[in-house]
Amino acid sequence: MVLGEDRGGVGGKQAGRSQEARRKDQGQIPRTAAEKKGERRVIFNRFAAEARRCVEAAIDEARRLGHDAVGDDDLLLGILRADEGYAAEALSSLGVTLEGAREESEGMFSDALSSIGISSREIRREAGNAFDMRIADNRRIPFSPQAKRVLGQALRDAVRLRDNRIGIEHILLGVLHNEDSKAVRMLARMGVSPEALETRLFESRGRAAG
Repeated sequence: MVLGEDRGGVGGKQAGRSQEARRKDQGQIPRTAAEKKGERRVIFNRFAAEARRCVEAAIDEARRLGHDAVGDDDLLLGILRADEGYAAEALSSLGVTLEGAREESEGMFSDALSSIGISSREIRREAGNAFDMRIADNRRIPFSPQAKRVLGQALRDAVRLRDNRIGIEHILLGVLHNEDSKAVRMLARMGVSPEALETRLFESRGRAAG
């Protein structure tokens, strides 16, 4: 029948567009977007207070460094800046500091520019006091796909370890989960392997539990 063909063709597309328009008019969110938003809300609702401070610090570090998105490297900086719990103890025991991590982050950025023939040192020298990479406070900075994966892994690790809340140590475990991540490369430049850091982290947990 012509009617059936029309439903599957132009008529069906028009009907779909009409339904979509009605949803927008009624302020409804498409199901997939609503589900994703709900998943993010569930994750952040399970964050302990110190983990929230860690994420807020990561956003500020990304802003300070001029990153257009919060990356896994910024989450590592946020962990160091929060300086709380087992994660801080494990990192400190291996000589990892916030200042050192910032230097490595900036060094990796300079190396990336050098690989395409740009000297960050020359840019800084020419710009002088006008050189400022910081992103304006009123500009929203999204989370990168890598950072989202870290936070998702943090939730899974909290569940695996039977912890009621997501703490900073779970975020650190999420960071270490991907050995090819920028954060892990930063740690490698400071002479720290994911295996050594994870071992120290669980040693700290074990001492607290014992």
